[in-house]
Amino acid sequence: MEISLRDVSLHLKTARKNKVNNISKGNKLANFASRFIGDSFVALDKINLNLNTGDRIAVIGPNGAGKSTLLRLMAGIYAPTYGVASIPKYALPLLDKSILTNELLGATSACKAHYYYVKARYGQLKNDNDDVDDFVRKVLEFAELEAVKDTPIIQYSDGMKARLIFSLYTSAIYPFMVVDEAIGTTDAYFANKATKRFDDFVNSSSIFLLASHSEDLLRKYCNKGILLTNGRIIFRGSLNEVLNKYKNL
Repeated sequence: MEISLRDVSLHLKTARKNKVNNISKGNKLANFASRFIGDSFVALDKINLNLNTGDRIAVIGPNGAGKSTLLRLMAGIYAPTYGVASIPKYALPLLDKSILTNELLGATSACKAHYYYVKARYGQLKNDNDDVDDFVRKVLEFAELEAVKDTPIIQYSDGMKARLIFSLYTSAIYPFMVVDEAIGTTDAYFANKATKRFDDFVNSSSIFLLASHSEDLLRKYCNKGILLTNGRIIFRGSLNEVLNKYKNL
C-alpha cells in the first residue's frame, strides 16, 4: 500500500472572522494566531508525505500543531482544501474513547452495528470470526461483559465502556490505522490482559500512525517520525532524530 500527500492544506471554517491584534512577534501565540485567515483556520499547511507498507510513524509535535487533524484527514474525516491526497484505503481512526454506534444500544446490538460498519467500509475481519454472532460473542467474552450484553451502553461505567471499545476496535484487521494516544482502559487488570492483544493488532496493519506525547509508547510501536508545528511538517527521519529535534524546539 502507498499513501501520498502532495502540498495538502486544510482550512477549517470558524464561526466568525478573526482579527489578529496586539500580539507581538515574540509572543508564542503569534504563530498560532497567524493561522487564522478571514473566517478560516489553517489547520494543515502544504503537507508532503509518502507512506509505504511497513511504516510505523510517530506523529510528534506540541499541542495545536495539527497532529490529530492530520490523522483525521488520513481517515477521510476531513478532505483537503488544497493539494492532492492519494489514499487508496482510508485509515481506521482510533481517535477517542467513543463507540462508533449509539450508546442507547445494548452491547450486543452495538457490536453487530460495528461489525457491519467495518465490513462495509473495510471489507475484512479476522478470519477466526465465522459470522456476526461469532464476532459479537468473542468481543463480549474478551471484554468480560457477557452478563450485561443487553444493558444500554450509556449505563455502563467508564471502565466497562473502555473494555467494550478496546475489544471492538481490536477484533478486526485493518490495513491502515491512525491512533491518537492509546486506547485507554481504566481497569489495571484488563490493561495487562490487553497489552498483547494491542501488540498483535498493531502488527496486523500495513501502515500505522501514532500521535502521542508518551515517548515510551512511541518507541514501542514506531520506527520513524514526523515533527509538526503550526500545521506544517518541519522535520522527518528516524524516531530518535525526530524526538531529539522536538526536544530542542
